[in-house]
Amino acid sequence: MVADQDGLGELSDSQYRSLVAQTSDVITIVDETGTIRYQSPNSEHVKGWPPEELLGQNILDLIHPEDRDRVTERFMELMGEVGVIDEEVEFRFRTKDDDWIWLATTGTAPGPESEIDGYVTTSRDITPRKQFEQQLTEQRDGLEILNGVIRHDIRNEIQLIEGHAEILEPHVEGEATKHLETILNSADDVVELTRTTRDLTEVMLESDRSTEPVSLAATLSEQLDAVRSTYPDAEVTVDGSLPTVFVLADELLESVFRNLLKNAIQHNRKDEPRVTVSAAVDDDEAVVRVADNGPGIPDGQKEEIFGRGEKGLESAGAGVGLYLVRSLVEGYGGRVWVEDNDPDGSVFIVKLLLAN
Repeated sequence: MVADQDGLGELSDSQYRSLVAQTSDVITIVDETGTIRYQSPNSEHVKGWPPEELLGQNILDLIHPEDRDRVTERFMELMGEVGVIDEEVEFRFRTKDDDWIWLATTGTAPGPESEIDGYVTTSRDITPRKQFEQQLTEQRDGLEILNGVIRHDIRNEIQLIEGHAEILEPHVEGEATKHLETILNSADDVVELTRTTRDLTEVMLESDRSTEPVSLAATLSEQLDAVRSTYPDAEVTVDGSLPTVFVLADELLESVFRNLLKNAIQHNRKDEPRVTVSAAVDDDEAVVRVADNGPGIPDGQKEEIFGRGEKGLESAGAGVGLYLVRSLVEGYGGRVWVEDNDPDGSVFIVKLLLAN
């Protein structure tokens, strides 16, 4: 009979054995040499071995060779002064069919008054979780390959197209000039898309991005100069002065402002696209506003445009720019949203935490 103090919660021996048999964890008792002296009845369901066939086997012989030394080291801790393995040990275990499953195991050494002769381990099957982790690893590796292709191969090919198109430019006249201009503009768009996709890939590969103080004025000024050079027909101005503060971000903050500025121009069908940038400090935040005189964004789409794969109004892009903007800004602990401009157009507002 198994009972606690004052006889409460009593279990008969048969009930206790039934409880051990029905638990999802496998209980194993091994001696100092690692020989299995007891195996709970649910062993065949979890480990793929009938309990009686495991008795007398050395448990280390059933552990994957790559995991054996690590498990042996933890087993020695159990036999030493530690007396208990609180943190689970994860390792591959060979089934009767010579397959490998993943087990997470804890262990306990017998106390001085224990009636159990051996070391008790409790194991559970974590194979599905490990398979999912492997799938994530393979996807991550795929993203890294994609990042390398974007960084190098695609951009090199587009630059080759741009180079040959520019060589042709002096020799093209009349209606053909518009076609050449379309080629050059499309090549620029693809280069920008590869840059945005590259940055988004980096964000997806980093599970925990760390922030650091980044100069707001320097980052904004650099991107303003770049967009003025790329779009000389657009009027890009700064309202007031840019505050000389540092915000919590990283090197990809430039991608936030580059995408917002180019978005404001590329989606503008006016003969004279105008973009006005302003920035101010509000308590512990820096607030940046990017306003344009474009077609504006309907209320029903103000949230949707930040979604993954969403395209802007009449946009030919892949819809990753604004998704990247929100991913980065929220990763920095900030916020980004869009409002209507007066009298027309849109205002993208970015709030970033100040770096102390």
